[in-house]
Amino acid sequence: MDARRWGCFFLALVMQFSLASMSRAEAAATDRLKLLLAAPWYGSYVCNQGLTRLQLNLRPLQENDPRQLTAEFVFSADPDNPAVPAGSFRMTGTLDNAGMLVLKQDRWLDQPADPSYRMVDLEGRLVVGDGQAMIRGRVTTYGCQDFAVWQYFSDAAASR
Repeated sequence: MDARRWGCFFLALVMQFSLASMSRAEAAATDRLKLLLAAPWYGSYVCNQGLTRLQLNLRPLQENDPRQLTAEFVFSADPDNPAVPAGSFRMTGTLDNAGMLVLKQDRWLDQPADPSYRMVDLEGRLVVGDGQAMIRGRVTTYGCQDFAVWQYFSDAAASR
């Protein structure tokens, strides 16, 4: 084989190996993301009613694409603000490769009797650390401020 053919052969081999490595890395990242989406997220947010507890349940819309999401936003009273009623609504959105989460309100599941309670939209960033993950950002609806939700997990679950 002449040097030119060797070069083409070697380049093709390197590209094939790089693509296979990238595919394995992408598959591992997708599996890790699916684990994070399988458990509820707990935290709080602040709107006109004050500090409010938040449980965020994220699920992929399709098994093969964990970046397109549906979510259930469940809110309830915080011990420091016990007058807040409970409620929940459905959301849809995306999580990009940089960890940016955007969720838009969809429909009520359990609407409080008080008509001043409205569904909200979220924009935040997913950060995964040692034994925990956090999504922190803004409630983009008028009259609202920040939100943050967490998950804690074992190192074994995070490394899968």
